[in-house]
Amino acid sequence: MNSNLVKVWEQEDGSAQEESVLGISTQVFTDAILSGIAQYKSVNKFHPITAGGSRAWEEIVASFRQMVVDQYVGWKSIHRDGMAQLVNAGQQLTIVVTSGDSNTGLDNDVQPRTRNQKGQATQNIVEANYPLFEDIATIDELLSSADAHQTWVFLYAIDKKKSEVRFELSLPTETQLSGAKGKLKISQWSQRFLFEPVPFEGQISKPTPPTFTDDTDFFDPIKK
Repeated sequence: MNSNLVKVWEQEDGSAQEESVLGISTQVFTDAILSGIAQYKSVNKFHPITAGGSRAWEEIVASFRQMVVDQYVGWKSIHRDGMAQLVNAGQQLTIVVTSGDSNTGLDNDVQPRTRNQKGQATQNIVEANYPLFEDIATIDELLSSADAHQTWVFLYAIDKKKSEVRFELSLPTETQLSGAKGKLKISQWSQRFLFEPVPFEGQISKPTPPTFTDDTDFFDPIKK
């Protein structure tokens, strides 16, 4: 397993091996994806070809932000630079939601990228994370502290061939130019939390629990 990656699975009895990420229940992430799947499946042949993906993204963003704001203290839903964000000023955390490419949610040697090209707002988010990695010897030191603001990306990918949605919560560190107009895609991540994929029918399979690496003990960076 990559050293910057931690998997979030469900056990045979349905209980989560890791109950939260950034202090947010793993079920909240899954429920947001389930809401997005429902909207994705609600379109028919008379809708525009992009309707399913657009509706899924809109619902994932809306349901995730509402659940976090309703259930957890300190989180606010805002729009900044045209981007929907969740912000917790006290914990110095921000979360944004966007679709990723086919490598999203997979434990392989190829890091995922954001699916759509992004503008200056995305560049600003990644650059804001740069100071987190200066003069830091290990990732353990980074995630055990909330002294510097962290902007995380709730990244998901709709896989039509496998009829599932894969998703992860990851901390970006690098962008790359994509396309003729100088747009960007986030291409590198310092830490990735992978969730069990959700099939289109909405039932999560029960995989064999994986062996975790030593870095799982800093799974929650805001834990005292």
